[in-house]
Amino acid sequence: MKRTMNKRADAAPRQEVKGYDPDEVIIIGIDTDDGPSHWGYDEESNKTPLLEADVQFTYEHGIIQNVLGRRDGDKVVIVAGRGRTRQLREANKRRVRDGLAPWFLPVKIVKGDARKMLVLKHGENSHRREQSPFVRAQRAYELSQQFPEDQAATIMGLGVKQFREVLKLLDVGPAVKKAVMQGDLKPTAAIELASLSEVDQAEQLASIMATAAASGSKPTARDVKAKVREANGKAPLETPATRIRKVSEILEQLEESATKDALWSAIKKIRQALK
Repeated sequence: MKRTMNKRADAAPRQEVKGYDPDEVIIIGIDTDDGPSHWGYDEESNKTPLLEADVQFTYEHGIIQNVLGRRDGDKVVIVAGRGRTRQLREANKRRVRDGLAPWFLPVKIVKGDARKMLVLKHGENSHRREQSPFVRAQRAYELSQQFPEDQAATIMGLGVKQFREVLKLLDVGPAVKKAVMQGDLKPTAAIELASLSEVDQAEQLASIMATAAASGSKPTARDVKAKVREANGKAPLETPATRIRKVSEILEQLEESATKDALWSAIKKIRQALK
């Protein structure tokens, strides 16, 4: 029998989602003295520094994804969403300082025992799917067409410099894209090839992958950058070891009784060596 959907909004299943002051909910291990024996304790989440881009986004838009909380008497204990709660606490401090109304924290109330809470706590993060770097780049481009660069970067949770790097992935050719998608080349390394034509990208990529296969390791961004410099007719990059050796040689030439002028000359040479 064909089923029909009731399109009335009030016929939809209801779930309890309420807005709370983020300073009034409980984060185990931050607002309490509980340790690892409590189901709600998460040391990594509690101690991970907040990202400025995330706080800034929350300042402007609030929390757009519900956190999960369980009632404990007249309090609500955060089950999943400790990081979002911490972000909102910091964002609200800034909003109040700037004369703006603070945001409420949207909390979906869940029920169950400690075992159930562990399932929800870990399951929420474990079942998220990481974005393809190219999907991320396309989303960055779409945002860049509608918002100023700094706002688009904030929406993506990135700094402006990182945002620009992400956009460069849209300039890589099919061969490089395939290498990234197969896991043979890291996105950061692929970005270095973006300045070349598609033909040159494919040619340099083949050389890079052959060298990597011979050494038994994946190419790094530094390896790729060196190849791009070579393709553009520039001198190869010096390795850190080479620079350290140059500095050591400069210092060895100094005598204990070196004059002030000799010391300044050595400093200038070291600065040049480290450029």
